[in-house]
Amino acid sequence: MSQYDKVEVMDFLINVLKDHEKSLDTLISRAEGVIAENQSRLESKPSGSESPPHKVVLKDWSEFRKRLQDVDLVLFDLINSMFVVSANVGLKIYEYREALPAEAAAMRPSRGQPTTYRLTIGLDLFPKDIQEDYIGDSSACPYEVEPQYTRRWLSKELCIHQDYIVCGDIEI
Repeated sequence: MSQYDKVEVMDFLINVLKDHEKSLDTLISRAEGVIAENQSRLESKPSGSESPPHKVVLKDWSEFRKRLQDVDLVLFDLINSMFVVSANVGLKIYEYREALPAEAAAMRPSRGQPTTYRLTIGLDLFPKDIQEDYIGDSSACPYEVEPQYTRRWLSKELCIHQDYIVCGDIEI
């Protein structure tokens, strides 16, 4: 190959590299423009994702169960003679509540006669230990949830792994 041919090849390679550099500069400019546009759109957009979750209280257990797709966390507790199950699903909190009837809430399990109370959904509540200060308190609920039993029961009923079910309450 002659010296002239070598110079021609080098000129050709330099021109190809210059064309690639221009193409890359154009692509980088477009990418920066798209990023800046998306950034400004996000900054000017009302932040709906930062709004507090919506709480939906359901009275029907089967309806509650149907709503639990892609659950983040399920919480349960017995609060003032009311069994509450809350489920965090994205920006919504679904809640099911079942009150103990007045006669069940007023029933005092006697010593040696521990009786469970079955909610309409099929979950058993267990009698609290009878204590002297508890006997005089007519407003206190005589039952309590047993966390391990309730976690297992809810896991089977809702088809959710037990690691995503805890005893507690959601505060908004």
